[in-house]
Amino acid sequence: MLPFSFIGSWTYTNPATPVAVNIPMTAKPDWVFVKDTTNWGAQNTAANPIYSEWFSSMAAGSFMALGQPSSTGAGVTTYASAGTSGGFTFIDQTNPPTFTRVAITAVNGTTFVVLTGTTTGINVGDTVRLINVVGGKQISGPNLYQVTAVSAGVSITLGYAASAATAGLVVANATTGFYQKVYPGQFLPNTLPVAYITQATQAVVYFFRQNPYTPGELVDFQIPTPYGMTQLSNLTANSGSGPFSSNPSGAARVLSVTNSATVSSITIDVDTTGFTAFQYPTSAAFAGGNSPAVCMPAGSGVVPLNGSATVPASPPGTNLADAFDNKSQFVMNIGLSAVGVASANMQVFAFKADFVNGITNA
Repeated sequence: MLPFSFIGSWTYTNPATPVAVNIPMTAKPDWVFVKDTTNWGAQNTAANPIYSEWFSSMAAGSFMALGQPSSTGAGVTTYASAGTSGGFTFIDQTNPPTFTRVAITAVNGTTFVVLTGTTTGINVGDTVRLINVVGGKQISGPNLYQVTAVSAGVSITLGYAASAATAGLVVANATTGFYQKVYPGQFLPNTLPVAYITQATQAVVYFFRQNPYTPGELVDFQIPTPYGMTQLSNLTANSGSGPFSSNPSGAARVLSVTNSATVSSITIDVDTTGFTAFQYPTSAAFAGGNSPAVCMPAGSGVVPLNGSATVPASPPGTNLADAFDNKSQFVMNIGLSAVGVASANMQVFAFKADFVNGITNA
């Protein structure tokens, strides 16, 4: 019997300025190691670390590592190091940790650059919530924002929100408040707060973070009156009747999806050119409490051909990619002390012990 069962292997390449890496896996490992396949044994190349590892007997965030100095000899010398932070941390997405909120001093309503003196533990791709922002109550609370840039100890940028602002979202500059890192739920497809909706023959709906929707999926909206464009609300149940007599008939179909580095949007087969303009209420309107405008999954539809509103894909078929699924996993975060050096290709291996037996000498 082997002492360890193999969980899996992953690769990543560090950017010019390394950032922490999140790796999803099916179980929390008992042993994991990361190896630099670019600089391993390379002379005249200092690299620290070229190898790092973690065992289940070690505390969260800790690491053991090997580094190599620049060498001109026949061989390459390595040296050992260890630490208690910046190493390996594991997150169970079904029961994520609660992070401490961090003070901010300003939010730019156009660029969505959030000024703060503390960015420790925040990386590109992380999700944050804004809390009690003065002059920005409408962007505080339930909305979750995806971080697209981090200036260490200075600011974080919420680039998806900035793209919505470029499209038409208007938010005044705000001042003090807090941000808090969160792990969003992984039950998909999920409901997302809407950042902005265009007035167009095929409306584009913008979000504050990457969206889970797929071409052909049917979606519906719940848009409170202060946001305008209430004609998109309750399309499935109330189209063409009562107070919704001006609503389109049936749920909206997703024609195309964008999830780039800074833009999250869907294009739908609804003509909104004659609808009331969508716009976020002011901070003062939110002071007494308000509900966000949201987009929600409403069914599985026929996949369109290249974003066409009338022509289905050939051969036609229903969309299985939008199936409901709980995608919660263990996520291994490899911190800056273990992730490797700039531009290095890294190989990760993770193993689960067949048994764990702590032995204490008497």
